[in-house]
Amino acid sequence: MTANTIGVTGLGPSRLPARLASLTELTRIATGRTGSEGFSQELLTDSETLLRRSGERMRMSASHTVVALAGGTGSGKSSLFNVLAGASFSPAGVMRPTTKHLHACVWGMEGAAPLLDWLGVQRRHRYARASALDQGEASLTGLLLLDLPDHDSVVTGSAAMVDRLVKLADMLVWVLDPLKYADASVHRRYLVPLAGHAAVTTVVLNKSDTLTPDQVADCAADLRRLLDAEGLTEAPLLVTSATTGVGLEELRRTLATAVAARQAASDRITADIDALLERFAVYAGDSVPGWLPLAAPTSHPSTQPSAAPTADGTETADSEPGPALSRSPERPPWEQDDWVDNDGAKDPATVQAPSPPWPDASTRTGNAPVAGADLDGPANGRTGGSSDWQPWQTTAAPTRPAPSSRPPWEDATPEGHGAGAAVFDPVRYIPPGPAAALTTAFAKAAGVAAATETLNGARERRAASYIGWPIGRLVARLRGADPTSPRKLLAADSADGAPAQRSEIDNAITVFADEVGGSLPEPWSRTVRAAARSRANEAQAALGAAVVQGLPSRDKVTRWWRLIALAQWLLMLLAALGLVWIILILSLHGSHKSSSLISATSLVPWLVVMVIALLLLGWLIESWCQNMVVLAADHEREQANQAIMSRIAAATAELVLAPTGRELADYERFRAELAAARDAAHAA
Repeated sequence: MTANTIGVTGLGPSRLPARLASLTELTRIATGRTGSEGFSQELLTDSETLLRRSGERMRMSASHTVVALAGGTGSGKSSLFNVLAGASFSPAGVMRPTTKHLHACVWGMEGAAPLLDWLGVQRRHRYARASALDQGEASLTGLLLLDLPDHDSVVTGSAAMVDRLVKLADMLVWVLDPLKYADASVHRRYLVPLAGHAAVTTVVLNKSDTLTPDQVADCAADLRRLLDAEGLTEAPLLVTSATTGVGLEELRRTLATAVAARQAASDRITADIDALLERFAVYAGDSVPGWLPLAAPTSHPSTQPSAAPTADGTETADSEPGPALSRSPERPPWEQDDWVDNDGAKDPATVQAPSPPWPDASTRTGNAPVAGADLDGPANGRTGGSSDWQPWQTTAAPTRPAPSSRPPWEDATPEGHGAGAAVFDPVRYIPPGPAAALTTAFAKAAGVAAATETLNGARERRAASYIGWPIGRLVARLRGADPTSPRKLLAADSADGAPAQRSEIDNAITVFADEVGGSLPEPWSRTVRAAARSRANEAQAALGAAVVQGLPSRDKVTRWWRLIALAQWLLMLLAALGLVWIILILSLHGSHKSSSLISATSLVPWLVVMVIALLLLGWLIESWCQNMVVLAADHEREQANQAIMSRIAAATAELVLAPTGRELADYERFRAELAAARDAAHAA
């Protein structure tokens, strides 16, 4: 550390931007899912506070290390402060709290003023080491030493000041004395919560001059045991005496090492992030059952599940599913607007605005940046802009550019998406099995099988009115069994208008939600169920419309039916003429002496054979055409089934799968951001 580095702002290269970006996303996703069974509001408040505090610290002097001397009444921290500072700057007391104000001594004052203002140090309590006093202490250049008020002081506001500064300091030196080194107030309130901050925590057992060497060893051993039990196994323990100077040189070396490394601020923020990530981790479980992410997302949206099942549960197409990639209690998260004002006028760390749980096309999907990433730029892979600025970045929020003269709809594609924008498909977060099962259950509730079977029978009855044998139809009508009667056709038409069963729809959604989200931790299992049911009221009408729109028109008549009908009536006409001919021959037999066509009885057998042949031909034509109609009706039924199932799959995706997929997308995004933040810590 040299003097020419004083005044440099911004912390050195690290993986903090990636971790803070992940923490920002975790906070954004968690906001809106609070409550008795949701994310802790205290956790979100702490996270937003840390993001804001980290940004403020990272935008200030990186060449200064803030070290706070903290302790209780009579521990001797003010005496240590004065010895280290080389002058009696802070008044010391033994039996009553003397340190009522925050005192600071700075080795190298250049650039420290904004940092002192941020810490809240009054100007009359700021002390700078003069050049004459700096001889032999060049190693401490950049040290900003604080003498905090007593944490157990009865003075109004002292405890609150200590609580605030303990969170702001880069490094903490806890000064304990032999009489109160095991005081529960300091251990439970401060040391235990700082168990993960051993890298920036030092414990000093002061006033060793009041004990014998054996007593000092016993007290130090007992204090070491307490610290180890509290998780501070790596925190150094020093034995000092401000009166005799014992241990002060080792304390100076500890401070000089921290100042020279210029890592205390980053280490402190890192430890704070680690502590928050452990609290966030209880809300992240295993991945969604049955869902396997693909290596690369598709660029085209899909409005149907991976396989469109038929009404009997079979699948008509095989496809592979893949992944994609909140706030007021009055509205569910999937109906919320963006949680951060795009104008950039609000601080995302402090403003609690609505947010959707699904990422938009501009949200980042990249992992942590490489070491040495610039803290001033967006660490999430976006281009810099007012909407990308985060509270922890080292630069000020950029000014929003002037709006473009081009209206947004000029950049839209025919599909309704912005040109060049990636398409987010939440349905791809739904496992294929539950999605197919839900579509099949909806098809059953809508009566698809009955509707298509009715279509098949109606088509055969309609064809029978054209290709049927006229004599057979006449006999059937006389017997009252005519399939082409208007009454039966009307009954077949009314069978298609039956609405979907609401109870079956509700049961299918419940089973689906339990299957995809039942194993997720709270609040995700609850929000997944709520998302699945968010548009359940629209399902009954949508399924009914899918059935009606998927069925072909019942009035459709195939052209060859009319030709067959013409042929049947022609055959009947010929048969009728033959019968008339026979009757004339038999009735006029003997009245004409000369032979003629109406008197030749020899023609009667041939005419009888002709009439029988014509009638038999009409029956054979009906039988052959009936087989053709059955085959055509089966094919039409399959086509109608596919058309209806396609529409039901689209309705299922829009009403249930998409809202659920958005919630699952946020859950997977939550897990990914948590893992990214942890991986960045291990790679640092």
